[in-house]
Amino acid sequence: MDTVREEIRYRIPKLVANLTLALLFWIMSYITSITLTGISKEAGFLSQLGLFLVAGIFFIRTLFDALTIIDKMTKSFLKRFGIKEERSRRRILKDIIYIIAILLVAGAIFPILNNVSIFAPLLQQITTYVTLGLILLFVYDIGRTIYRITEKTANSVANRISNSSRGERK
Repeated sequence: MDTVREEIRYRIPKLVANLTLALLFWIMSYITSITLTGISKEAGFLSQLGLFLVAGIFFIRTLFDALTIIDKMTKSFLKRFGIKEERSRRRILKDIIYIIAILLVAGAIFPILNNVSIFAPLLQQITTYVTLGLILLFVYDIGRTIYRITEKTANSVANRISNSSRGERK
């Protein structure tokens, strides 16, 4: 899938279906717990536990679909900032610099918003949430970059070990 729009079109129905099933099983766990507790506490507990597990499985599937969409959106968003899709320590440093800049800008905006109008608390909340969202985006990108760097290194080490063990067998 090339574009974010195609990925969203492909993943959203799966995401909604998995989330709906997770909520359905979560609600069913409470209903069966209340219903079966009158008959037997153990049966109520076991049914609730089983339905929670099923709900958890569907919720995890929802998270995987959401992370795939977020990953594509992050790539698109970072391209607009001019950040190349490289897997290096330099990119992590750029993300950290962006986080610091976002914090400084948000810190500078707060006193200005305080004196603007009666909407100051609302504007401050919006600023806080936008700041938090941007910081979470860059922290996610840092984690993704670190994961890819370590995955590449781990695969390289594993290949060396497997190649050296093959050489010893011969």
